[in-house]
Amino acid sequence: MKAIVRVDYREYIIDADKAIKIMELIEGEEVYEEKWHKGDDNTESWYTYHVYPEDMDSRTKSLKLINNEAYKIMKMAGKPE
Repeated sequence: MKAIVRVDYREYIIDADKAIKIMELIEGEEVYEEKWHKGDDNTESWYTYHVYPEDMDSRTKSLKLINNEAYKIMKMAGKPE
């Protein structure tokens, strides 16, 4: 069985066992976030960088499993044009 794992804005197909290990590895780790701030009226814009504990109530981690037949069909379709 395979799993779809999202990193930034790209999704990867990996073995389900590896995906589960990834989820276990990041469980309870800190969150890193860049926040872009736009200055007013053509003033300078800037980023701030933040590290904080993951809020257990608002967790959005998930694992999307796909069966082998669905994987084969997607693989045959190849890269979109």
